Amino acid sequence: MLIFLMYMFAVLGISLLLAAAVLKFRLSHPSSNLGKLARALSSFNLPFPRRFVTPDKSHMIALDEAGRTLAIGSCNPRRGEQATAQAYTFDTILGSEIVENALTLTKVSKTSRITSSPVRPGTAAARAAHSSQQTDDSSSGNAEEVSELTLKIYFASADTPVLSIPFLPGMAPARKSDVQYSLAFSEAQHVHEAIREIVSA
Repeated sequence: MLIFLMYMFAVLGISLLLAAAVLKFRLSHPSSNLGKLARALSSFNLPFPRRFVTPDKSHMIALDEAGRTLAIGSCNPRRGEQATAQAYTFDTILGSEIVENALTLTKVSKTSRITSSPVRPGTAAARAAHSSQQTDDSSSGNAEEVSELTLKIYFASADTPVLSIPFLPGMAPARKSDVQYSLAFSEAQHVHEAIREIVSA
């Protein structure tokens, strides 16, 4: 009996060590990607006190109000490629919009000053906006699937007139009731509101 217990605890100990190693690897992977993005942004020698990160850590949007600069770093975590970053002055930013399943949820534009109120996930307006994509899940009234959640930023630039930043890669399709979707939408909304402040100034 004592030998059996010894083997059982040995197997349990090895399993826990393997689980800890896998968890450590998973936790270190995103942080290394964030490090790459931060290093790419550091080449502009600006502090960027406000930073926003997509859920898959593939994009970092950074703002420096004092230097009136917005920088966007990108890196594909699956390909292990080098992170790159582009900087744009506030006066070149024309606007932004949040697009969900090819429909614009909220938009702000410097040229026309046309804005619409954001549609929050889970509200009656959100369900009505996409009623054609409702699923048959009877256990939840908020079960529609989202295959695209993209923040589009428009610039007065011939080289880069628009940048599309996906906020659901690797998680799509997602349900609006998912915590991951709520976090992704919230982060996209924060960036959009920051751009709203810039173009409305």
